[in-house]
Amino acid sequence: MTTSQVMDAMDRTLAEPHAEAVRPFGLTKAVPVRPAAGVWPALRLCPERQISVTVDGGEPFIHAPSMESKFETVAQTTEDSQLDEEKANDTD
Repeated sequence: MTTSQVMDAMDRTLAEPHAEAVRPFGLTKAVPVRPAAGVWPALRLCPERQISVTVDGGEPFIHAPSMESKFETVAQTTEDSQLDEEKANDTD
């Protein structure tokens, strides 16, 4: 199935939620990607470092906060019939 066929099937499913649409396995819960909202900084190429930097401050774009992220990781270990659960958080 080509990408355009998949997108057509997704559009049909969204337009008619009760209609039966054939979708590849793994895309049954996929939704179309929407453009990100917000203001992005103006960028330029730094000729010395060969990286994208912000126009206003010259800060490397990789360091400029472009979106907020929050992750929570849960690890479970079973040893000697004991369950140990460990949580770690990473927030911007």
